[in-house]
Amino acid sequence: MRLALQKHVLAGAPVPQRLQAVTPTAGLDERVLKLVIGLAIAATAALVAASQGALVTASHEPARVATLLALTLALQMFSVQVYGRGSVSVSAIGVVASAILFDTGTTMTIAVLAALAHWLRRRSELYKGVFDVANFAASAAAASLVFQALDQWRLIAAVLAGIAYAVVNNGLLCFAMSLAERTPLKTIWFERFHWARFHFVLFGPLALAATIAYEQVGTAGLVAFTLPPALMILSVRQYLERTAAAVEEVREANLNLRRAHRDTIAALSRSMEAKDLYTGGHTERVAAVAEGLARGLGYRDDELEAIEIGALLHDIGKIGVPGHVLRKEGPLTDEEWELVKAHPLISDYILSELDLHPFVRQCARSSHERIDGAGYPDGLSGDGIPLPARIVFVADALDALTTTRPYRPARSMLAALTEIREHAGTQFCPRVVAALEEMWRKEPGVFTPAQSPDAASDAA
Repeated sequence: MRLALQKHVLAGAPVPQRLQAVTPTAGLDERVLKLVIGLAIAATAALVAASQGALVTASHEPARVATLLALTLALQMFSVQVYGRGSVSVSAIGVVASAILFDTGTTMTIAVLAALAHWLRRRSELYKGVFDVANFAASAAAASLVFQALDQWRLIAAVLAGIAYAVVNNGLLCFAMSLAERTPLKTIWFERFHWARFHFVLFGPLALAATIAYEQVGTAGLVAFTLPPALMILSVRQYLERTAAAVEEVREANLNLRRAHRDTIAALSRSMEAKDLYTGGHTERVAAVAEGLARGLGYRDDELEAIEIGALLHDIGKIGVPGHVLRKEGPLTDEEWELVKAHPLISDYILSELDLHPFVRQCARSSHERIDGAGYPDGLSGDGIPLPARIVFVADALDALTTTRPYRPARSMLAALTEIREHAGTQFCPRVVAALEEMWRKEPGVFTPAQSPDAASDAA
């Protein structure tokens, strides 16, 4: 079983073997490119070193080599596009069978030709084809060397050869995905491929049975042991073709529901801004920056969305603060300040009965806490402040500094960054401040036009 990695890889994908696209963005990640080049060089060197054995085998056993090549290519052609995830095939059986019958060079050559055939069939980008060819070659070499080392115990050798093939193949693909998505390799493995680990053990025994049948019966025996997996793949194809449309409908409905959910939350946050006119659009801007910071700090999926929602709702408790206090142009009295400081508790109370991710309430209650403990409402300090709340605090401060308030004009983005940097470690979390500066350098599009680098330079 195999899987080609596509642009959007979802959790629970089957066994990986071919690289379809490892970058979630438009450009090719430099680290992925280096991996592809390094892997290609290593695979080419190994193939050249073993080429003499392949030439000897091909000249002495051309019919057997052609048969195994045809088998591997046929199994590869049976690959099935998996909805939203790539393609699955069982051509690993042909490669491992080649490792059992032939030398390492011949096995690698057959694997490389299978990868080339797949690339030509799909007409994908060059770097994807290079990765697939190199990955196939490395995986085939691992299977061959393991089998040769344990040849006296054929069953054990076959099982371990199949596992070696899967480990190298999946490991390289997980590593490429980890680099491209900036996600720990362990997370990629457990989220997407761990469920299929027991399938790997079947590669070797099926390949061994096929080769024994080939040696005893001939081509008919080989086909008899490889036809069932191929038919299984065909049945999967029919199933997927029938369900793809239904999955798309469910996916679209879910997307629309999530959009409606977010729009409702945004409308709720704007109800607070109706009392505090100078903050119009404030929550959406804070949410956009907070989401970018959270992504830079490693948050993904539901956690990322929860931080965005938390940023939208972080000041919802200001509904309970009198409007004249929020709009007051001069300094607040002690009593008025106490009213303002109570709004995080009001926010937490409003959200307490809702079924929300814990990060949402953390942002609502603790996004006014300071690293030095001088914040409110609980006087938390340091790592005692939840990181999502620290993220929203920095995003909130940035927007406050770069927008006009009743008591002062807006500052330029560079001036705001300088002030936030000066208070890192006392008011703001240094990790989040570093992420903000990194985002400013690499993703200026996250910020509003008034906060763009050009605008900031002109205002500075």
